[in-house]
Amino acid sequence: MQRMTRLPLALDSSNIEVIRAGLEACDPAAARPLLNSASLERIEALDLARQHGGQAVVTAAGERGMPADAEARLANASRMVEAALAKGLALGDLYVDPLIFPISVDKEYGRHSLDAIRGLRDAFGPAIHITGGMSNVSFGIPGRKLINDVFLVLAMAAGADSGIIDPVTSRPDEIRQIDRGSRAWQLAEDVLLGRDEHCRLYLRAWRRGELRPAQP
Repeated sequence: MQRMTRLPLALDSSNIEVIRAGLEACDPAAARPLLNSASLERIEALDLARQHGGQAVVTAAGERGMPADAEARLANASRMVEAALAKGLALGDLYVDPLIFPISVDKEYGRHSLDAIRGLRDAFGPAIHITGGMSNVSFGIPGRKLINDVFLVLAMAAGADSGIIDPVTSRPDEIRQIDRGSRAWQLAEDVLLGRDEHCRLYLRAWRRGELRPAQP
């Protein structure tokens, strides 16, 4: 891949030995690699990032499972940031993933992630990066692009400056211009902020063909 692009490579695997092999194959002089990811359940991944001069995604996962709310996300992620700093990584080398879960499972999940993003930005200031799998939020819901676009705007407003997104279908420069007064925006925002119980109003509008993308 480094023969094809000079952009930094993100090395992602659930197997830390796979990430280790990828980092060893990288030429850090070409571009600093990004390790994805380190968490409390595999904190040793931070050592790999430091040893290979890379950056790291640190997640809000706990030692034995996923966080239940915004407070747990913030607590877990803060521990990871402090551990990374103790190992010699700089704030600017860290991309914190608060973990974004589908709102089709729990109406509070969108708000949990957004509140965690705000808390992280308040706690660590402008130097740190905040990222996440932004489209995770819309799994199981029709009209996913609308939900994804509105969530991305809300996440940026909360303090996110990075994201795992499809840059073709979700262009941040265009998404910022979405009409926030449109019915499509309002319905999507109500879903994302837990105001539309079981997504009923959103789903009813979608079935009736009333939803149109909230275009700039």
